[in-house]
Amino acid sequence: MLVENFKLENWIAKYENITKYDLSQTCVQNLTIKELENICDCELNLKNIRLGYGDLYGSKALKQAISNLYDNKKLENITVTLGGIGANELALKTFVNKGDKVVCITPCYQQIYSLPKFYGANVVLTDIANLEQNAKDAKLICVNNPNNPTGTVLSDDEINLLLKIADKNNAYIFADEAYRGLPDTKSFADIYEKSIVTGSMSKSYSLAGIRLGWICADENFINNVNKNRQYNTISISAIDDAVATLALNNEEKIIQRNLNIIQKNKKIIDDFLEKIGYCWVKEPINCAIGCVKYNSDKNSEEFCEQLVKKTGILLIPASVFECENFFRIGFGMDEYYLKNALQKFVYYIIK
Repeated sequence: MLVENFKLENWIAKYENITKYDLSQTCVQNLTIKELENICDCELNLKNIRLGYGDLYGSKALKQAISNLYDNKKLENITVTLGGIGANELALKTFVNKGDKVVCITPCYQQIYSLPKFYGANVVLTDIANLEQNAKDAKLICVNNPNNPTGTVLSDDEINLLLKIADKNNAYIFADEAYRGLPDTKSFADIYEKSIVTGSMSKSYSLAGIRLGWICADENFINNVNKNRQYNTISISAIDDAVATLALNNEEKIIQRNLNIIQKNKKIIDDFLEKIGYCWVKEPINCAIGCVKYNSDKNSEEFCEQLVKKTGILLIPASVFECENFFRIGFGMDEYYLKNALQKFVYYIIK
C-alpha cells in the first residue's frame, strides 16, 4: 500500500536538477567530522570502531546523552532510530490504530498527519485557536514544536491550553521536536506525562548525514516501539552512534556555533525583506527556517515555480503545508551563498 504523496519531498525532487540556490534547506551548515572534532576538542578515532550491529537500541553512552536533554528521563525512556523521520514513523505506527481520532495542529510537517491517515485513523487538522472544539474524544494530539514550516515555538499560553485540552480528553500528545535545541523550548516529555516526543541530530546539531533520531516516552511504550523496530531497523550504524554521542556530550558548543550562524543570517534575511516589502508570517525564533508573506496575486506554487525556473532559487510553497500566500525559506547556510541568492531574488522582484 502506498502512503499519499509527500508534497514537500516531491516538490524538492521536482526542481533539484535546476536549482542553483537551494533556500529550501532546513539544517544549519552541516558539520564535517573534522569540524565536529575541532568544536569538541576530541578525536573520534573512527578507524577503531568495530562495524557490527552493536547495541540494538543505541549504546548506553548515546542514550545517556539523549536522556540528558530532558528532565529525569532514564535510558529506558529512550530508543534510537534511523533519523527523526524514522522516529516519527515508528512512534505513530506503534500508537495509532484504525478508527482512532488523531488531531494535528497545523501548519506542520506532513508526515505527522499523513501516516495516521494511512494507518486508518480519523485525522482532523486544526489550528490551535480551534483545537478545543476539534479535539473532543481524540486519542492523540500531534504538534510540531518548534514548528516546521514557521520556525516559531508555542507560547506558554498556547502550551497550557494544549495541556488542558489533552488532559480533559485523556489524550496523548505526540510532539515532533526535531528543531528543539536552538530554540530553547521545554520538551513535552517534561511537562505532560502522556507524551511521546521525537528528536533528531539533523536540524539543531548539523548532522543530518548520520541519519539519527530518537523517541522519548514512558518505558512501556518504548518497549512496544522496540518490538516494531525489529522489523525496520535492527540497529543504527555504530559510526553514527559514536558521532552522535560525541556531539550531544558537547551540545552547548554546537548550539552556540549554530546560533551565531542563524542570528547573523536572520539579519541578512530581515534586510532583504525590508528592501522588497515582504514580511514574516510570524517571526522565527532561533530557527534556520521561516515563512514569508509575499506580494503577488499568484498562488504559492505558481510563485515558487516561476522563481526557481527564472532564477534557480528554490523555496517551499505554502501549498505543501495545506496553506497559502507564503513561502518557507531556509537560512542556515553559508552567508555568502545566502547573500548571492537574495541578490538574485531582489533583482527578480524589482526588475
